[in-house]
Amino acid sequence: MSWKGNDKYHWSEDTISHFHFISSYISKDAVLEKIENFVDVECQLEDGDTEEDLVQDLMSKIYEDEK
Repeated sequence: MSWKGNDKYHWSEDTISHFHFISSYISKDAVLEKIENFVDVECQLEDGDTEEDLVQDLMSKIYEDEK
């Protein structure tokens, strides 16, 4: 689950750890698909949010070392 504060999304450490772990053994495209499914099922959108915003934010958290 995420919530918005200070113009950033906040993810639980369990969520980040889970996707970071699976990113070590499946492709980035597969991780993206799993995150899209997660956001679709588990996340509640707030005013002005889109699923794409949440997906992109979580992907950036998972792959932040690549920047």
